[in-house]
Amino acid sequence: MNCKQRSLFWKFCTILACCFTVHGGIAQRLEPGNQLLWQITGKGIKKPSYLFGSFHSNDNRLFKFSDSTYSALFHADAVVLEADIYSLFTQYDTRLESMNLEFDGFGNPYTSDKKASLTKYGSEDGRPQFLDAYFQQIAYNAGKKFFPLETVEDQLQAYENITYNNFRDYSINTLAMSQENILQTYLQGDIENMRQMLKSQLAMSMNAYNLLITNRNIIMANGIDTLCRKQGLFIAVGAAHLAGTEGIIQLLKSKGYTVRQVSATFADKPSASEIELRKYNSYSYENPTRRFKAVFGGMPKIETAAGKMKLVYQEMGQGNTFLIEVADDSSEVELSSRVNDIFNIPSKSSVKEIRLANGTMAYEGITFIYGAGDCWRRVFIYKGQLFKITCYGGNKFMNSDRPKKFFDRITLE
Repeated sequence: MNCKQRSLFWKFCTILACCFTVHGGIAQRLEPGNQLLWQITGKGIKKPSYLFGSFHSNDNRLFKFSDSTYSALFHADAVVLEADIYSLFTQYDTRLESMNLEFDGFGNPYTSDKKASLTKYGSEDGRPQFLDAYFQQIAYNAGKKFFPLETVEDQLQAYENITYNNFRDYSINTLAMSQENILQTYLQGDIENMRQMLKSQLAMSMNAYNLLITNRNIIMANGIDTLCRKQGLFIAVGAAHLAGTEGIIQLLKSKGYTVRQVSATFADKPSASEIELRKYNSYSYENPTRRFKAVFGGMPKIETAAGKMKLVYQEMGQGNTFLIEVADDSSEVELSSRVNDIFNIPSKSSVKEIRLANGTMAYEGITFIYGAGDCWRRVFIYKGQLFKITCYGGNKFMNSDRPKKFFDRITLE
């Protein structure tokens, strides 16, 4: 090998070394330009916290986290987001398309349209939760603390104060193209370019950037300053909030913290933290008083009143909702005589009588609920209680076996 060949060889090896490292026999890809994860230390805090740039979507590509991101999330004492997303479970339907079933000659529902329904955060082809909601779900499922940096009302107020007149001619196609461009920039971890792209978009309204980004950066940085003194945090905020002289990273530095970029490495095999986090993809609920158990994708929101309760869980990315309603029932009228009152049965549909695993008789079929549309429902009486179990979503969900699987994961003691 001559000198020129040796030089080319070592340049090639250097390029490979920049892209891949090996630890314990596991190959890792390094992305030096990925700036989504930052470590926060200094000011006498006992445990580092981590700041992660998020993206408000359920696109599958977003969930390919770096090894250090998995580790930061798994080892955190608490998860911190911009707002409490779970608070929207009982007042917010993320579906952007209505769902109407058709029925065959036997009253069985079907649809000729099997496409994925669109939602505010993507579509049914994406993950059940959008990225921020996934982090909150992991926090609850893993027994970690959760803190919001803002209230939902604060966020809505910021949006309501924007002047929208200049956005009227911004077409849907242009918005979709812009969203994909921003997503591609996000996947590269280029937080400054993301900020500039968003600032350019919002420039059509004089007050939009300050209201949505700059002003909120101050609020969120102050909240992080307070919370990270008490425990190690995994903080996820929109990536556009991180960069710039008025971004959260610089604001935290001005408060005396050391904020450094964490290298983004991606191993060929799942890391130990990733494997452990997979264990928290469901939530088991148990009510000894009502004598039933249920399994949700995440912790449900619980509402109680005299003699009744309701559990609500939403997959906000895919637009699916799961409800369990339980009420004391002292009626002497047989359930079979009340089915038509409990089910608002669409024309050409039918409700079927079934027997549960413990021998309890139940009724199952499609009900129409104003504001939600066609829904799957199962009802039965158990221990003097009327159970109404309901779920609904987009095209794919309503025509899958997921509603029945949810029903069957409710066990009676």
